[in-house]
This record gives sequence, C-alpha cells and structure tokens, in this order.
Amino acid sequence: MVGVIGFELTSVRSDRERFLPLLLEADESEPVVRSYLDEGDLFEIRVDGRTVGVCLLIEGEDDLEIKNIAIEEASRGRGIGRRAIDAVVAVARAREKRRLVVGTAETSDRAIAFYRRAGFHDDGVRRGFFDSYPEPVVEDGRTAHDMVMFAMDLPSEG
Repeated sequence: MVGVIGFELTSVRSDRERFLPLLLEADESEPVVRSYLDEGDLFEIRVDGRTVGVCLLIEGEDDLEIKNIAIEEASRGRGIGRRAIDAVVAVARAREKRRLVVGTAETSDRAIAFYRRAGFHDDGVRRGFFDSYPEPVVEDGRTAHDMVMFAMDLPSEG
C-alpha cells in the first residue's frame, strides 16, 4: 500500500507496560486496559522500524478476538490499520481459527466504518458493556453504552 513500506507485526515478549499509551488510544479507561494488559498476545505494529501501533489478541476455541488495536494518530489514514488487519487475519489462519472478532463502542463511527470496509460484518451488540467502566466513555459528545460486535469469517484455505 502507498505509504506503508516496511510494515511489521511483531510479537511483544516483555514489558507490555510501555505500550499502555497506545492501548489507551483505543480504550480510554486505564483501569480497564490494565485489567487485560497481561492477557493474550500483544503485537507491536511497526513501519520502517518505528512503532506506530499495537494490537492485543485473545484466543478463543474457534475465534481470535482483537481486544485492542490502535494506530497512533499521526500515522492514521495511510493504510496501516488495514495492513494490521490483514496481518492479524494471517495470524488467525495460522492458528486455524474460523473467525476473527472485534468490538467497538456504538459511538465510534469511524471505527465502525473502518471494520466494515476491512471486511467485517455486523455480529451483534453487547448491551450496556461500557456502563461498567469506571468513567463514562464519551466520543464526539456522545456517551457510549453498548459494544457493537463485528466478525470476519475465515474459511479454510485450500
């Protein structure tokens, strides 16, 4: 893709704490992010050797969940998020998962549009999900209550 040379999705083996600022770009509640920081597999998104994003994946029996994915604001709009999704699809296929799932607040219009463009389909709503957050989740002046779920089916290749 134009502007995305030297893209890498690299597994993080230690010191997850240093990625907290990036994780907070996608999930504003530090207590909530800290509650899942040590779960699953954390991947660093690098372009030309520089960290521009992060992705936390939680493995289920048949699916792989994108628990958190964020690209730094200065690097958005360059196709990096799409490349990251493609790389996560490759991870899911390598682990023989049948679906890739992700959720976002019903107020996250840009994220919702991005996931639909990236090939995800609507897959339900977790009502009141954000009501349990320690502080209200407010985006563009709207308070989030529900998590909108998306899924991408991954039929086996071959």
